[in-house]
Amino acid sequence: MQYNYFPGRLRFRDPVLRDEDIRNAALEVVKLICPAAEITYKESTASILAVYPSDSVQPEKLKPLVPLLLKIEPKIRFYTPKKKPEILAGIEAVKGALL
Repeated sequence: MQYNYFPGRLRFRDPVLRDEDIRNAALEVVKLICPAAEITYKESTASILAVYPSDSVQPEKLKPLVPLLLKIEPKIRFYTPKKKPEILAGIEAVKGALL
């Protein structure tokens, strides 16, 4: 997965986002992290862009999510449809950590 970030703007891109279930689960997490974000999905690049007020997200509060995200990352990098349930479960764990 490719990430581009600077305060107030985050784009992540990967073909796995073309899977509607995975994309919707990822979008739910982004909305939990920053409800004020304006989020768009671009099918041609399989990318999600979140634009948000830079002072509305505190990076130190996101640090506990890193281990959960690192568990999902290899499954995304070497995605096959068989890995979809594991990816969705991983995203659900991230979501649970935010609630």
